[in-house]
Amino acid sequence: MLAVAFAGALAACGSADSPEAPAATAAAGANEPVEAAESVEDKAEAPDLSGVWHSTEDSVFVQRATIAGTAMTIDWVPQDGTPDSRLYWAGSFEGPEAEGSYTWTSTNDHSRTGSELLASSDDTKDFTYEDGKISYEVSALGESGTVTLELTSTEVPADAVTSVEKGEIEVLESGIAVDGDYAYASAMVKHEGLTGEFATVLFNVYDDEDNLVVSQEQVEELGTEGTTFPIGTHIEVPSGSTLARVEATVSASEYGSSSEARAIVAPIESSADAPQFLIQNTTEENWEDPRIQILCRDDAGDIAGGGSEYPTMIPAGGEFMLTDLSLITSGDATTCEAYVMLSLPM
Repeated sequence: MLAVAFAGALAACGSADSPEAPAATAAAGANEPVEAAESVEDKAEAPDLSGVWHSTEDSVFVQRATIAGTAMTIDWVPQDGTPDSRLYWAGSFEGPEAEGSYTWTSTNDHSRTGSELLASSDDTKDFTYEDGKISYEVSALGESGTVTLELTSTEVPADAVTSVEKGEIEVLESGIAVDGDYAYASAMVKHEGLTGEFATVLFNVYDDEDNLVVSQEQVEELGTEGTTFPIGTHIEVPSGSTLARVEATVSASEYGSSSEARAIVAPIESSADAPQFLIQNTTEENWEDPRIQILCRDDAGDIAGGGSEYPTMIPAGGEFMLTDLSLITSGDATTCEAYVMLSLPM
């Protein structure tokens, strides 16, 4: 049905000289100099591209674009005049700051396009504005070519998307604990609106002379809509180095996901002397492949080590006891907490 509805959208629609400044009038006094009047050139304003745009007759595909605020949405438009349309692109928009030709790169909002059959899967797309028209390249169902848009209405529809929603993620704190030839670096990460994305934490570890000696990354799938969750990794201590501190930075993928967020599991506390954690699944579904990160702190509340565990499953209504853990902690660690991140279904 989609192929029939949009058959028309996948076929070609058809093959002076500058005036002189006026002379200045003479001053009233015979001996006063004559000043030439200065010409003032008005600076042209940047074009406002907001509104609704439609593909021209010589475009390869039939599409309609809406530009509103900092967002740009492009739909496939049926050539038979039916009101149905299908999303092709949803992304960011940056307007020109001066007149003339202008090119911008739009970032795909995968949270909107990810589940659309006829939407582009590209992460970015380049658009060019020139001589009152917008052009860009499109590939779909084995066909490719250029679409050129012309402005058909300066009125922005009331239901138009005006901004691209982006999730937020940041490192709140980080720390490292060393035990012989190995260390454990941890970062407490806060995220919101990134369900189904992947967080990558870069750990830069410095020695006691503040030289960078180790860089290591750790990736974690974000299964909840938002929470505060530790991400950590084991690090081998370079020979002859004394690790003193760690700096952690985090970034998140922009793949887009239609996955339903999993429930947030409250952290479970235990003593650092003999840590053990009873994890209870009070839901009616099995927790397949949960990821458990353990974060330990000292009396001052600073990060003092940790570890990670990866059970195969915690059954619905069941329990799971974590004991005999291989944690790396500093000597002043007093408490530890276990954080459970539930995996998203494949």
